[in-house]
Amino acid sequence: PPSCWPPLRPSWTGRWRTGPPGPSSYMVESTDWCTLVVSPNGRDIASNLVQCLVQTYLADNASTDPISNRLRQLCPGLYRQEDALSSKAHELLLAAAKQSKGGERDKMVGEAVSIAVQIAGHLQLGVLVSHLASCQAYPRVVEVCLAAATKRDPSQLAMHYYNSGENSEDSAGLSAFLARADCYKHCTAMLHTLLQAGSAPPASPSVPTSPGPPPPPSPAILPPDQATIWAEQVFQLILSSSDQLLHVTLYQWLIENKYIDKLLNIKSPHIEDFLKRGTVQHPETLAMFDLLWKYYEKTSQYVPAARILAKLADRHSTELSLAGRVQYLSRAIMCVKSSEGGSANRAAGELLHHLEEKMEVARVQLQVLEAVSGKPEADGQVGRLNSDLLDITTLYQDWAEPYQLWECKLAILQCAGHPDQPLVNTIWTNIIDQQENSATLNKVLVLSNKMEILGKQYATSSKYFPLELIVRQLEVVSCRERGEAGWVPSCLQTTGVSLPRLLDVYNRLYTTKDSIWLTLGDSLHILKVLCSLLQLFATDPSLVSAGERRQFMVVCQDAVSTYLGELYQKQTQETSGLVARFRDIQARLDRM
Repeated sequence: PPSCWPPLRPSWTGRWRTGPPGPSSYMVESTDWCTLVVSPNGRDIASNLVQCLVQTYLADNASTDPISNRLRQLCPGLYRQEDALSSKAHELLLAAAKQSKGGERDKMVGEAVSIAVQIAGHLQLGVLVSHLASCQAYPRVVEVCLAAATKRDPSQLAMHYYNSGENSEDSAGLSAFLARADCYKHCTAMLHTLLQAGSAPPASPSVPTSPGPPPPPSPAILPPDQATIWAEQVFQLILSSSDQLLHVTLYQWLIENKYIDKLLNIKSPHIEDFLKRGTVQHPETLAMFDLLWKYYEKTSQYVPAARILAKLADRHSTELSLAGRVQYLSRAIMCVKSSEGGSANRAAGELLHHLEEKMEVARVQLQVLEAVSGKPEADGQVGRLNSDLLDITTLYQDWAEPYQLWECKLAILQCAGHPDQPLVNTIWTNIIDQQENSATLNKVLVLSNKMEILGKQYATSSKYFPLELIVRQLEVVSCRERGEAGWVPSCLQTTGVSLPRLLDVYNRLYTTKDSIWLTLGDSLHILKVLCSLLQLFATDPSLVSAGERRQFMVVCQDAVSTYLGELYQKQTQETSGLVARFRDIQARLDRM
């Protein structure tokens, strides 16, 4: 209206023109009075002129009350009551920023915030937040932003939109959701600034440019210790809010900025729902599932954590390696064992049994993967072993059998509980032959190392560790390679095979009078090994347990007598040396 013109005119030609040139200033200069009053664009220009006028008062540190009252009287359509209150809030905050810390500044900030909360829906939040930050009133930012979010969405349409799965057809809900998000972003932006300032290294002292006392620190630079305190205050204030969407915004921000520990330490009724929702919305990624099981583990909900870990291990994915799947299963087993009642709880016990069975198969799969990794013919198929957990039948039919993975076959038979004795014997024969053929220098050492590894794994079960077959195969290699007598029993002892069991096996091997030893050029080979084995006991009887020692000593004495009787019939230089050694053993046994 024409009555609004007098207070605007002096400032229009002065303040507006002294600002930077732009489309608005050009439009003002090119717009006639009629257009300014009648057209919508003209009303926008007039509103900008009013705001420009108020800004000149604020920039001059002048009270806005007189000009606000005048504008309210002359042009209430362009300058509403909310505009007047907003100007007053800005005026108070600008004045507070110039005050030293203390009661007066806090009072002015409190008054400004009280005004801002009333008109929160009409505020330019970005400007107000910057003024509050200048006053270091960081916690009050959360208060104003929450008030603004409530004013912009009084009917809670955003919450309904969120709970109904963010339906894109709900335009009103989407609009309210975005309006609230526009308020919340100021809280997370401020939290980011404070956390960054808190983690910044202390500034090194600079050389003064002039003599005298050092200048006061700039208020724009936040001391790290104080910034950390403010950040924690803001963080806790957000968490204490009942506004679920503010919580959701905070959680999402923490994830995006890699503050995972902070997220998992939050105790809130909203965080579990947020994480579950994330797994539903993004089932193709592992990130939210990882956060959910970590949250359950953190809050001692071990069985739910174990179930998620088991699903992660089982899911088809090229992102996850087989080693990662084994780690998931291992963590799941640990979680179930840590749960209240542990395996004594029926449901937990069943889950534990299922997980342990899966772990056994997964370990075999890991062994298969290691075995085929160096085979060029399997290069195109290795991805299958990483992208899924396979069953034991598939591992045997598609991998162990086609690629002749003998050790893997043995592991699969044991895992499946399928002691097919002829097959087990064939597997051990091939394992020993494979090791012998692959070694170019010290075949005995290669075999010894392999037998120690496999023996510790299988020696406790005769179904998968046919001792007589293994001893004969190893001794054939030893005789052929002229290995040191006694290395086979020593190797097998380290795997847990007892001395009495070894003597029984070697004694039966000797009494069969197999012609293989003569063919290999050493008909006394097994007797030499027996001599070495008996000498071990004669030297150190503690190798046999006290309960078995007396009976074993009698067995040894009978065996030595038998071997001496047969040696007396073969009077050669080699047998003479063996006779002397057996007599020495016999004397030691008699003295025990």
